[in-house]
Amino acid sequence: MPVCPGTAMTHAGPTPPRTGDDVIGWAIRAILGSDSHISPPEGRVTSATVVLRAYVKKTAAEVRDIVAALPASDPRRVAAERSAAEGIHRAVTLGPGNGLRSAFDYARGLAQVAEELRDHKAALRTAPEEDPSC
Repeated sequence: MPVCPGTAMTHAGPTPPRTGDDVIGWAIRAILGSDSHISPPEGRVTSATVVLRAYVKKTAAEVRDIVAALPASDPRRVAAERSAAEGIHRAVTLGPGNGLRSAFDYARGLAQVAEELRDHKAALRTAPEEDPSC
């Protein structure tokens, strides 16, 4: 079996893209695309965790800034604030623990929050829909 260049492995996995939204998409897919009972290789978990942690910290702060300008009655505000708080907690307070299983579980939590924050950020950029009953 041939060795993949630069890896010394015959089973090298896909490498993360270098820029933009492709990176976070890769990290989310790398973790959430794996079976929950079989973790990906340690290097992929570690790489994805670094990307996810940085994205969650940055995006949670952005979402908090956006929702601060929304009226308290906007239903998007509460959900976005909860996701931002959860993201900050996971990215800043928690850590991967000891061992691959613990690191994978931590990465899954970050990936789920990153996906939620990405969705909230996209929804908050759109104008609220008008109520047809008015």
